[in-house]
Amino acid sequence: MFVSIRPITRSQALTRFLSTSPTALAGHSKWANIKHDKARNDAQKNKVANKFAMMVAVAAKLGGPDVSKNIRLAAAVDAASKANVSKKVIEKAINRGAGIGSSGEKENVDQAVYEGIGPGNVSFVVEALTDNKTRTFSNVRAAFAKFGGSLSPTLFQFDRKGFVSIDKGENDFETVFEKIVDLGAEDIEEVEGNETMLEVMTDPSDTGKIAAELKKEYTIKEVGITYIAKTDSLITIEDEETREKYNKFINFLEDVEDVTDYYTTLKE
Repeated sequence: MFVSIRPITRSQALTRFLSTSPTALAGHSKWANIKHDKARNDAQKNKVANKFAMMVAVAAKLGGPDVSKNIRLAAAVDAASKANVSKKVIEKAINRGAGIGSSGEKENVDQAVYEGIGPGNVSFVVEALTDNKTRTFSNVRAAFAKFGGSLSPTLFQFDRKGFVSIDKGENDFETVFEKIVDLGAEDIEEVEGNETMLEVMTDPSDTGKIAAELKKEYTIKEVGITYIAKTDSLITIEDEETREKYNKFINFLEDVEDVTDYYTTLKE
């Protein structure tokens, strides 16, 4: 699969009991650890929910808020629901993508793409959904600068492709392959670790049409547009210190509110 998109932290306070006894201090340490673990788990849950909400918002922006007429949105909503993202969060994401504010007024929401070089000279393409391009540009640029990177042209190192993830069920791969090729797909890959899942690669302009045809026979899991690093652009990070810096940058980038997805030339 392609890297995708990601995304805040929330913690709940525990009552603090004070005591001078060693036993109480040991108990305090135990509760402090529980609090820390809960905060970390909450943060992870929020990142997952935010990731799916971003997928929903982008789909609504590109294809409209009507789930019955927008295959990409329908797949995103279904995936979000299965990941236990609340109906309220999903509805809010649809409205955001459609440019509808909390009070029902129309808002101008745009997609933005940023190119940059991060730690380890890894190239990035960063996508965002924003109602204020100046703010988002500033936040993304600050994220790169904080970790010694910079905004710089990188799109030439990637191929822009459409993709449709499907579950072929019990159908034979060869039979499915022939049908999909006839639809105009560029490539088909089996998803490692899941023998019924296939990744269908398309020209971006054909993605919706091919997804609509595939929906007639197979279960659509995800529809989208991605950036795939060209083979001669892939690099590795061997140095542990650089790798740690890279990971910190990724975490920081994922927490930039308007960022919906990012793609890299890092060879995992």
